[in-house]
Amino acid sequence: MSHAICTLFEGHYHLGVGALINSLHASGFRGLVICGHRGPEPAWATAARTLPDGIDVRFVPVAPSVHFTYYKPAFMLECWAAHCPDAQQLYYFDPDIVVKARWPVLARWAADGVALCEDVNGYLPARHPYRLAWTDFLQTHGLATARPLDRYYNAGFVGLPRSQRAFLEVWTRIIGYAEQQLGALHQIKFNDPNALLHTPDQDALNMALMVSDVPINGTGPEGMDFAAGGHLLSHAIGKRKPWRGGFFADALRGHPPGTAQKSFFRFAQSPLRLFPAGQLARLRLSLQTSALLGRMYRRA
Repeated sequence: MSHAICTLFEGHYHLGVGALINSLHASGFRGLVICGHRGPEPAWATAARTLPDGIDVRFVPVAPSVHFTYYKPAFMLECWAAHCPDAQQLYYFDPDIVVKARWPVLARWAADGVALCEDVNGYLPARHPYRLAWTDFLQTHGLATARPLDRYYNAGFVGLPRSQRAFLEVWTRIIGYAEQQLGALHQIKFNDPNALLHTPDQDALNMALMVSDVPINGTGPEGMDFAAGGHLLSHAIGKRKPWRGGFFADALRGHPPGTAQKSFFRFAQSPLRLFPAGQLARLRLSLQTSALLGRMYRRA
């Protein structure tokens, strides 16, 4: 087995995982998908176990003491140790991402470095005051910066080869230091944007890149459809997830559906059927109507 994929979900996020698997199937990926979950398996789990064309979906119950977002690197290491020991490349996807590119593009992306996409605000200069504070924080824990970086990466997607898996240990270690600093890690955001650690899992990822010499195979924010022109992934960030609907109300407030919301519905029904036909039709109609409204009315 050369490539394996993992994700983490609970509650209604199972719908995002189903769309992720559908998008992987459409991309041509063939291999193991490890779904770490808290709570029961989704209703479509039986169908997922019998997918055609060489996709093997496995469900692994997990119960970390932290929010899932802080469990990513530890889960990737667990997958390599226990669930996909033969995988030469391992990828983590948040459960609100779908794949738009053909799989060979992603396979090459993580063949010889850490595959990442810049965040919405992806420019963070090497001497930015936040990075200076991180440097001091890292030094108190015996970690010296290895290189200047000026890009800030999103933690929703990470791919890397086996030869670079030690990077996951560094990321895990820094999350541990964040927990010492903040206490229990049960939420995604902490304090105000000027705090030392505001988005600790993602800040820890970017700190790990500062103290490591692992090659960074990075894209701009278009890699996740945070900017126009992307053709790789689509990441539906924010509290309102596309499978929850609410498009028309958002459009009336000047926030029409974006590319990520539209991309989700490309992969909502095949080969895994995630919605009853009537519900899917209503969601798609709401999406289309809201997109039309957005052409006429948009918040400045």
